[in-house]
Amino acid sequence: MWECIAYLQRHAILRVLRKIWYVVFMPLVPLDEIAARNRRRSKRVQHKTPVIARFRDANKQSITEKTHTMIVSDHGALILLAATVETQQVIRLENPSLGEELLCRVVSLGPTLMGKTQVAVEFIVPKPGFWSTAPSPKTSESDRTRKK
Repeated sequence: MWECIAYLQRHAILRVLRKIWYVVFMPLVPLDEIAARNRRRSKRVQHKTPVIARFRDANKQSITEKTHTMIVSDHGALILLAATVETQQVIRLENPSLGEELLCRVVSLGPTLMGKTQVAVEFIVPKPGFWSTAPSPKTSESDRTRKK
């Protein structure tokens, strides 16, 4: 019996040592490579902008809903919608203050609060400045002059 207990203790200690070894020595990946994996395409900013969402429901009925953004970036936004949408659905978002409209794709659906669902959308063609906020820090002055 004592041999059995000693065997289990040895293996428990070996398992702990193996975990410590893995934690200490395995993440020898360069830090810049780790940072590149976690890097976003553009900065997210809390910004409440009125928008008009236009799309078709499952019955092919045209829906127009006035709403607002919660978070924006150069590549999309988080908006609130009372109407039902599905992931991968294409919708049109209009920024009435600029009079511009962009095609977006529903990326994910968040929680529903007070009858409105948080909907993450991404622009099909990225449009820096669509939200009329300050330019993205990743868009340098030289990039903006090249685009003109």
